[in-house]
Amino acid sequence: MFLLLACAGATVELTPEVELDTAVEVVPGVDDTPDPQELPDGMPTVEIRIEAAAMERLDADPHLADDEVGTFVYDGTEVEVELNYRGAYQLRNVMSAYDLRNWKVKFPSEDRYLGHREWNLNYEPHFRQKLAYDLFRFAGVQVPSTQHVVLLLNGAYQGMYLRYEDPDDKAWLNDSFGDDSGDLYKAATDLPGVPQCFADLTVLGPSDEDYLCHYQKKTNHKDAPDDFSVLRAFVEGLEASDTAWFSAELDVDSFLSYLVVQNFVSLWDSYPQRPKNYWLYAAPERMVFIPWDLDGTFNPSRDSTWNQMGTTASVLFELHDGSDYSAPNQGEGDERPLVHRLMSDPAMESAYLERYRVLADELLNPEYLLERQDALSELVAPEISGPDADRLSWANQSVEQFVRERHDHVIEELDGL
Repeated sequence: MFLLLACAGATVELTPEVELDTAVEVVPGVDDTPDPQELPDGMPTVEIRIEAAAMERLDADPHLADDEVGTFVYDGTEVEVELNYRGAYQLRNVMSAYDLRNWKVKFPSEDRYLGHREWNLNYEPHFRQKLAYDLFRFAGVQVPSTQHVVLLLNGAYQGMYLRYEDPDDKAWLNDSFGDDSGDLYKAATDLPGVPQCFADLTVLGPSDEDYLCHYQKKTNHKDAPDDFSVLRAFVEGLEASDTAWFSAELDVDSFLSYLVVQNFVSLWDSYPQRPKNYWLYAAPERMVFIPWDLDGTFNPSRDSTWNQMGTTASVLFELHDGSDYSAPNQGEGDERPLVHRLMSDPAMESAYLERYRVLADELLNPEYLLERQDALSELVAPEISGPDADRLSWANQSVEQFVRERHDHVIEELDGL
């Protein structure tokens, strides 16, 4: 069977040795061929209203506080919601640098916002995360939808925020996969002041309790909160996997696209570099990998502790063993079997490289990415304040430097392989 990639109108044959079922079943309500030229419909203004005492309780324990009741206002509609802060180290940075907050908003099941129950609002006067999510989606990876909004807090301007729904939402799962009955897992526990439990997808032990801290079960958890049998079966099968196992148990087609995009945008803060910031969903056919927390992208600077990719990382960075990335925490280890075992098959590596060549030509190139950034900038410019406009301008320059340098490096390396 030939592996086919449809991208921006082009269909490319990859290596015939890779036996993958790449047929796409169109799910009702899902556009399986999103238009890479599409842009958000404006920049809405939304408002969070919360009492001062409730914010004081959240501020006292920003990572672990209980939800507070508040109001969410949009398009003249007011909805009583549950509010909390969201994020770990990025939340801490936003609070200390700008005295702002990132938010998680939970809507009642009978009064959902845009059809979904849980939404995130991150202060982001830049397009790094927006561009990364768009690239994944256009490349065939199921990810949350994203749009920048103006956020008001009790009537006061807060800034340019990125709004995106949470995968922990049966409506999103059904929209994305045509099914919401499978087990959904969020990888890792990594919060300031809390014991770290990472999620490298190795076998952690013979019982469900061995996985409790490392993976958070987000669906079917009310009826069976401690049942991790689906995840255990997946990682145990992965330990002895071959090409046939991958084809049967993992959405390989989507995962190859994930690996290409994450490598190009230098997503250093997720798998395979770090065992965190992703979700796994047991869809009816196969396990699906869902990217998450993509703000650490498009950064041309490298440092020796966290971002070890920058613009010059190899297109094979961290794909064969753990020698490329020096984990900043001892508990992260260097085993990444989902990638290392997949790429031990030469045909899989060949398919990955061919996909990279196609995407580098169609989506991952300066002409497309910088035109898109310019169009997004024009869309938000009339709505944002002076400080946000200045921060956006600086971020755009950084992204432009990254995209030009990264594309040159990638093309040169791919031409030599």
